Amino acid sequence: MNIGSESETVEFKLTTGEKNEAMETIVAILNKHCRGTLYFGVDDTGFVRGQQVSDSTKKDISRIISDTIEPRITPTIEVLTMGERTIIKVSFSGHNRPYAVKGKYLIRVGTENRRMSPDELKRLIKNEDYSSKWEEELTNYKSDDLDDDALKDFYQSSKDGGRLSMKEYDKEKLLTVIDITKDGYINNGGYALFGKNAKISLKLASYATDNKVTFTDLKLIEGNIYNLVGDALDYVLNRINWRSEIGSRKRTVIPEIPEKALREIIVNAFAHADYETVPEIEIGIHPGKVEIYNPGSFPDNLTPLDFISRNLPSYKRNPLILDILFRSRDVEKSGTGFQRVNDYCKQQNVTWDYRKEAYGFFFEFIRTNVRINVQINTVLTEAEQVIFNLIQNNDGITKSEMAVRIGKSEKTVQRIISSLTKKNVIEREGSNRTGKWKVKI
Repeated sequence: MNIGSESETVEFKLTTGEKNEAMETIVAILNKHCRGTLYFGVDDTGFVRGQQVSDSTKKDISRIISDTIEPRITPTIEVLTMGERTIIKVSFSGHNRPYAVKGKYLIRVGTENRRMSPDELKRLIKNEDYSSKWEEELTNYKSDDLDDDALKDFYQSSKDGGRLSMKEYDKEKLLTVIDITKDGYINNGGYALFGKNAKISLKLASYATDNKVTFTDLKLIEGNIYNLVGDALDYVLNRINWRSEIGSRKRTVIPEIPEKALREIIVNAFAHADYETVPEIEIGIHPGKVEIYNPGSFPDNLTPLDFISRNLPSYKRNPLILDILFRSRDVEKSGTGFQRVNDYCKQQNVTWDYRKEAYGFFFEFIRTNVRINVQINTVLTEAEQVIFNLIQNNDGITKSEMAVRIGKSEKTVQRIISSLTKKNVIEREGSNRTGKWKVKI
């Protein structure tokens, strides 16, 4: 079996006996492209020869990467079976250039690695930072190609929050103030945020288990960042549990995961994604967790706990996008986002976790006391599935509460409930005034 050819970002090694040469390749690719892939068990022509893999093989590769490459990176190491042969895939990325292996600074040229000259090293150090230059590059789009509704909503939100001083909405002036236009053309960051036909990808999925094996709902949508943030938040809020609390004056409903914490992490995923690689932000709803994937590598030698405990400044991959989301009160620039998320979660006794991988970062909100969806042998529409899940996971939820949760009228909710009743998957328990709907098991 042949898996392709070597390139400036792909390298093949016949065995792990070539670990030292492999480390040089990783450093050379990082210094040139910031990300790449290396395979053990594949010859120079791309033919799969196979590699012996023991329990310690992955640990040995991880250890030599950690011990010899500076600054440290977080690779993803996978054992793959192709036919009857086993190979090892090492995916890696990093933005803290320049990288060195045992003091050697290398650069990738074609499929070869060569030492960097002193001048090359100086230029790399001078020009390198965590931020992306992509968002500043101009597109062929002009102001007419932007989503006016999104811009007006952004203007009002920013003005109400005291982060924009314009007294009246003026589209052209606004574009200049937020620095997304030059010579009449919109830059990449501005079009990604507000473009009418922006192609930022968002994957929304609900799974039957905590593994990504069987999904009960899947959406792939494209749009601009400003609108997708709302779509992502709505998707989660409509599929998690809520509880009721009776206050002194009225009944309030509270989501199992703090809404502010969810918004912070969702916005973080869009603000720090690596848009030069055509990324896909992912939201996964599992029985035991809500997982948010940010397709942008986390700072190599840091974790969310470092930002919480050490009061570190924010690392800005997309400073323009981050600044605009800050103006609309969607995110803070000070690097305190993880601290706020941690505080919100503590208030509701919600735990969280994270996972760093070579090409991205996963943040998980852990769910507790969640009922697994009842398996039914009836085909439901998407709207019916949402109402079914709300009834199943929110005991005694009212029609008006469901209407608020899905952003529809009570009449629409009643129509969906009637359809579910006819399909014999829910029933009314008690009277119309004091009773409740429940799932028929």
